[in-house]
Parts: sequence; structure tokens; C-alpha cells
Amino acid sequence: MFTMHSARAAALQNELHLNINGVQTGDQKPIVVNNVTLVPIRTVSIIPNVNVDWNSKTKTITVTDSVTKDTLKLTVGSKEAIVGGERVTLKTPPVIRDGAVYVPFRWIGEGIKANVVWDAPTKTVVIYKTSPELLKDSVSADLVKSRNAALDLPRITLQDDLIPDQEGGAGGTYYFQYGKSNSFIYEYRGISTYYKVINGAAWGVWQGKEVLQIGNGFKINMMKPNGEEWGTRPDYSGKVNYFMDLWKMEEVKYGTFDEAGNVIFSASKSFPAGAKNFISEIPGEQS
Repeated sequence: MFTMHSARAAALQNELHLNINGVQTGDQKPIVVNNVTLVPIRTVSIIPNVNVDWNSKTKTITVTDSVTKDTLKLTVGSKEAIVGGERVTLKTPPVIRDGAVYVPFRWIGEGIKANVVWDAPTKTVVIYKTSPELLKDSVSADLVKSRNAALDLPRITLQDDLIPDQEGGAGGTYYFQYGKSNSFIYEYRGISTYYKVINGAAWGVWQGKEVLQIGNGFKINMMKPNGEEWGTRPDYSGKVNYFMDLWKMEEVKYGTFDEAGNVIFSASKSFPAGAKNFISEIPGEQS
């Protein structure tokens, strides 16, 4: 019998979204079973170093972190699961829907020691995992190390990206406030996204279209004719460092703007494909 309760559950399920390590999964979305949100287990393999194996005969799923060696096992239809050799009880067992296996997302987070977040405004389940080494580097007092780590963290944006009008070219430009590493702006094809480093991920909290103005100060200028934005606009006052990805030339151009928007330092370095440590030291910045 189709009740109002099941109708509400179905409506909620149609609105749910899933973001794995910054990747929005459009083909397989979360479902709701007995008021518990479940996610498709195979999408978890998007997380780096996490492997998912499916035994069709026993209907058993094995999830393994190849770095930490954390392992969990669960079986479709059974509330009993194994985490690191210990048996645990699930509130809702895994189920199969439309050929995909779904498991409780909170349990997955606990089982592989991943971060699990529920974003109510966008009705999005977010699961991401950051390596201990990268997490340590992201909070380092060394600005070069923490900035490079910030760029390697999962980038999670829960709003729809604005559509650029400009053609592609170089690989974009990163902007860090002088002396800081816990936030940055990435500008590419006229679209600027502001990221804040929070709990092992870079969260996109603002985006603007054709709004950056350099000269007479580094500004986010919403007076331009085609300016569009969402989120909370950042305050980028004071000196700002830039790092421009010139990937076609295998080079990074970088430097510093002063409060008036003048370049007071500039340099470049070779950066071939596959190279690491995109960010370089700005002389005199590290105290």
C-alpha cells in the first residue's frame, strides 16, 4: 500500500545527492530505507586507495584501504558486518536496488575512517578521505608545504558551477592572501572559486563570474556588466600572492601584488607534466 509516509520518503530520495571526494555522482544517488540513508557501495571506490570487491555468489562486499589496510565486510540482507576483524550490527542491512548494492553511509564512514557530512541545504551526502600525511601538511606552519597540500586536498563544491564565457588556455591561476594558506581563490576562464580548507578538504564556499579586478588593489568587483556569483564573497584585502599555471609551456609564473595591485615580486619556474609542489616560496613572506 502506498502511504503518505512512503510518498514523502520517495520524494526525499529523488532529491538526494551524493558527493564522493569532490566528485558529484549523478548516475547513482543515495536512497532511503527505513529512515536510513544508504549510498551505492561501488561509488566509494572513487576515494583514492580504497578498493571494493563484490562476491556475487555470497553477495558479500569487501572494502579495503590499500594504505591503512583497514578492511570491512558486509553481506546483502544481513545486519551483521565485520570491521577490522570485529563483528558489528547494522541498523539497516545492505540492499540491492536496480543492480547496485547500497549500504548505510554513516557506517561506511566509520568503517574506512572517512569523513561523512550531511549538507541539509543541498540534500547532499558527502564522503571524503584525506591521507594522514596530506592532512598533516595542510596545517603545517611552512607556507609552501601547507599551500601545496591545500591544492591537493579533495575539492568539494555543492553548488552548481557557473558557466564560463571565456575560452580555455592556461591552466588557471591560484591566489593566496599574503602569509596565509588556509584558503585560496582559483580563477579559470573567468570563473573564480573561493575555497576554505576545513577538516581535511578544500570547500568551495563562493564562486563569481568575471569579477576579479587587479589594479587599484586586488578586488572582487561586482560592478562589471556580466557579474554573477553565489555564496559568501571573501574579503581579499592586503597583499596577495598569485601562482599561474602555464601548462602548455610547462612553467609556473608566480609573484605578489601589493595593496594597490602592483606587482612587487615576480618569478617563474619549470613545471613539467607530472611534477609535484606547484607552489614556490615567496621571498620574505615566511616569518
